[in-house]
Amino acid sequence: MIETIKMTLNNNENITNEVKENLLELITIFNNNFKEIDLANLNERLKTLIIKRESMFLVKLPCKYNPYTNELLINLGLFEDCDAKHWLMHALLGMITAKENYYGLNNEENTLVGLNEGYTEIITNNLVGDVENNIFMGDIVLTNIIGKAIGEDTLYNAYFNNDSESVIRAMIEAEGK
Repeated sequence: MIETIKMTLNNNENITNEVKENLLELITIFNNNFKEIDLANLNERLKTLIIKRESMFLVKLPCKYNPYTNELLINLGLFEDCDAKHWLMHALLGMITAKENYYGLNNEENTLVGLNEGYTEIITNNLVGDVENNIFMGDIVLTNIIGKAIGEDTLYNAYFNNDSESVIRAMIEAEGK
Protein backbone atom coordinates (compact mmCIF):
# COMPACT_ATOMS: atom_id res chain seq x y z
CA MET A 1 0.00 0.00 0.00
CA ILE A 2 2.91 2.38 0.63
CA GLU A 3 3.85 2.26 -3.06
CA THR A 4 0.26 3.12 -4.01
CA ILE A 5 0.27 6.03 -1.59
CA LYS A 6 3.61 7.21 -2.96
CA MET A 7 2.13 7.28 -6.48
CA THR A 8 -0.95 9.10 -5.21
CA LEU A 9 1.19 11.73 -3.49
CA ASN A 10 3.30 12.16 -6.61
CA ASN A 11 0.14 12.78 -8.65
CA ASN A 12 -1.20 15.45 -6.29
CA GLU A 13 -0.09 18.77 -7.76
CA ASN A 14 -1.39 20.68 -4.71
CA ILE A 15 1.50 19.47 -2.54
CA THR A 16 5.17 20.38 -2.83
CA ASN A 17 7.76 17.62 -3.24
CA GLU A 18 9.25 18.38 0.17
CA VAL A 19 5.87 17.98 1.88
CA LYS A 20 5.19 14.80 -0.12
CA GLU A 21 8.44 13.32 1.21
CA ASN A 22 7.60 14.35 4.77
CA LEU A 23 4.10 12.88 4.56
CA LEU A 24 5.41 9.65 3.05
CA GLU A 25 7.95 9.32 5.86
CA LEU A 26 5.21 9.73 8.48
CA ILE A 27 2.85 7.37 6.65
CA THR A 28 5.63 4.77 6.56
CA ILE A 29 6.22 5.18 10.31
CA PHE A 30 2.50 4.71 10.92
CA ASN A 31 2.26 1.71 8.59
CA ASN A 32 5.25 0.00 10.20
CA ASN A 33 3.57 0.27 13.60
CA PHE A 34 -0.04 -0.35 12.54
CA LYS A 35 0.25 -2.88 9.71
CA GLU A 36 -3.32 -4.06 10.30
CA ILE A 37 -4.87 -0.64 9.55
CA ASP A 38 -6.17 -0.25 6.00
CA LEU A 39 -4.82 2.91 4.38
CA ALA A 40 -7.25 2.96 1.42
CA ASN A 41 -9.20 5.85 2.94
CA LEU A 42 -6.00 7.84 3.42
CA ASN A 43 -4.99 7.12 -0.16
CA GLU A 44 -8.32 8.51 -1.42
CA ARG A 45 -7.99 11.66 0.66
CA LEU A 46 -4.40 12.23 -0.46
CA LYS A 47 -5.56 12.41 -4.08
CA THR A 48 -7.19 15.80 -3.49
CA LEU A 49 -5.54 17.01 -0.28
CA ILE A 50 -4.80 20.72 -0.21
CA ILE A 51 -2.37 22.32 2.20
CA LYS A 52 -3.42 25.82 3.06
CA ARG A 53 -2.06 28.58 5.26
CA GLU A 54 -4.80 29.67 7.63
CA SER A 55 -5.37 32.51 10.05
CA MET A 56 -4.08 32.10 13.59
CA PHE A 57 -7.56 33.13 14.71
CA LEU A 58 -9.14 30.15 12.95
CA VAL A 59 -6.49 27.50 13.57
CA LYS A 60 -5.25 27.54 17.15
CA LEU A 61 -2.81 24.65 16.64
CA PRO A 62 0.29 24.56 14.42
CA CYS A 63 -1.69 22.49 11.93
CA LYS A 64 -5.05 20.81 11.77
CA TYR A 65 -6.81 18.52 9.33
CA ASN A 66 -10.26 19.58 8.14
CA PRO A 67 -12.18 16.52 6.92
CA TYR A 68 -15.01 18.67 5.49
CA THR A 69 -12.75 20.35 2.93
CA ASN A 70 -9.91 17.78 2.88
CA GLU A 71 -7.42 20.50 3.76
CA LEU A 72 -4.39 20.48 6.00
CA LEU A 73 -4.56 23.92 7.59
CA ILE A 74 -1.28 25.47 8.73
CA ASN A 75 -0.95 28.24 11.31
CA LEU A 76 2.42 29.41 10.04
CA GLY A 77 3.13 31.54 13.13
CA LEU A 78 2.96 28.46 15.35
CA PHE A 79 4.19 25.90 12.81
CA GLU A 80 7.60 27.50 12.33
CA ASP A 81 8.43 27.19 16.04
CA CYS A 82 7.02 23.73 16.70
CA ASP A 83 7.97 20.09 16.27
CA ALA A 84 6.61 19.82 12.73
CA LYS A 85 6.98 16.04 12.64
CA HIS A 86 4.80 15.70 15.73
CA TRP A 87 2.07 18.04 14.49
CA LEU A 88 2.01 16.59 10.98
CA MET A 89 1.62 13.09 12.45
CA HIS A 90 -1.24 14.34 14.62
CA ALA A 91 -2.96 15.78 11.52
CA LEU A 92 -2.14 12.68 9.46
CA LEU A 93 -3.98 10.51 11.99
CA GLY A 94 -7.03 12.64 11.25
CA MET A 95 -6.66 11.84 7.55
CA ILE A 96 -6.12 8.13 8.22
CA THR A 97 -9.24 7.83 10.37
CA ALA A 98 -11.47 10.32 8.52
CA LYS A 99 -14.89 9.12 7.53
CA GLU A 100 -17.32 11.54 5.98
CA ASN A 101 -16.88 14.78 7.94
CA TYR A 102 -15.32 13.58 11.19
CA TYR A 103 -12.43 11.39 12.26
CA GLY A 104 -11.20 9.07 14.96
CA LEU A 105 -13.42 8.87 18.02
CA ASN A 106 -15.27 12.05 17.15
CA ASN A 107 -18.74 12.08 15.61
CA GLU A 108 -21.10 14.53 13.97
CA GLU A 109 -22.17 15.93 17.35
CA ASN A 110 -18.55 16.42 18.54
CA THR A 111 -19.45 14.60 21.75
CA LEU A 112 -16.07 12.88 22.06
CA VAL A 113 -13.74 15.59 20.76
CA GLY A 114 -11.57 15.62 23.92
CA LEU A 115 -11.30 11.84 23.96
CA ASN A 116 -10.46 11.89 20.24
CA GLU A 117 -7.70 14.48 20.73
CA GLY A 118 -6.32 12.57 23.71
CA TYR A 119 -6.18 9.27 21.85
CA THR A 120 -4.75 10.91 18.73
CA GLU A 121 -2.05 12.51 20.85
CA ILE A 122 -1.24 9.22 22.61
CA ILE A 123 -0.69 7.55 19.24
CA THR A 124 1.29 10.54 17.96
CA ASN A 125 3.53 10.48 21.03
CA ASN A 126 4.16 6.76 20.59
CA LEU A 127 5.02 7.15 16.91
CA VAL A 128 7.17 10.30 16.83
CA GLY A 129 7.63 11.44 20.42
CA ASP A 130 5.99 13.94 22.73
CA VAL A 131 6.27 17.70 22.60
CA GLU A 132 7.19 20.07 25.39
CA ASN A 133 4.22 21.61 27.25
CA ASN A 134 1.72 19.37 25.49
CA ILE A 135 -1.61 21.22 25.31
CA PHE A 136 -3.47 17.90 25.21
CA MET A 137 -2.18 16.65 28.57
CA GLY A 138 -5.63 16.84 30.19
CA ASP A 139 -7.15 14.98 27.25
CA ILE A 140 -4.41 12.35 27.45
CA VAL A 141 -5.05 11.76 31.17
CA LEU A 142 -8.81 11.54 30.58
CA THR A 143 -8.28 9.13 27.67
CA ASN A 144 -6.06 6.88 29.79
CA ILE A 145 -8.66 6.77 32.57
CA ILE A 146 -11.47 5.98 30.13
CA GLY A 147 -9.27 3.38 28.44
CA LYS A 148 -8.80 1.63 31.79
CA ALA A 149 -12.54 1.72 32.46
CA ILE A 150 -13.76 0.47 29.07
CA GLY A 151 -10.71 -1.37 27.77
CA GLU A 152 -7.89 -0.34 25.45
CA ASP A 153 -9.19 -2.60 22.69
CA THR A 154 -12.53 -0.79 22.70
CA LEU A 155 -10.79 2.57 22.23
CA TYR A 156 -8.47 1.21 19.56
CA ASN A 157 -11.22 -0.40 17.51
CA ALA A 158 -13.54 2.57 17.87
CA TYR A 159 -10.82 5.05 16.86
CA PHE A 160 -9.80 3.27 13.69
CA ASN A 161 -13.40 2.40 12.72
CA ASN A 162 -15.01 5.75 13.59
CA ASP A 163 -17.32 4.02 16.00
CA SER A 164 -17.95 6.56 18.72
CA GLU A 165 -21.17 4.78 19.65
CA SER A 166 -19.25 1.72 20.89
CA VAL A 167 -17.26 3.97 23.23
CA ILE A 168 -20.42 5.60 24.56
CA ARG A 169 -22.04 2.18 25.09
CA ALA A 170 -18.91 0.89 26.85
CA MET A 171 -18.83 3.93 29.14
CA ILE A 172 -22.48 3.41 30.07
CA GLU A 173 -21.80 -0.29 30.78
CA ALA A 174 -18.71 0.58 32.85
CA GLU A 175 -20.71 3.07 34.89
CA GLY A 176 -23.13 0.31 35.88
CA LYS A 177 -20.36 -1.91 37.25
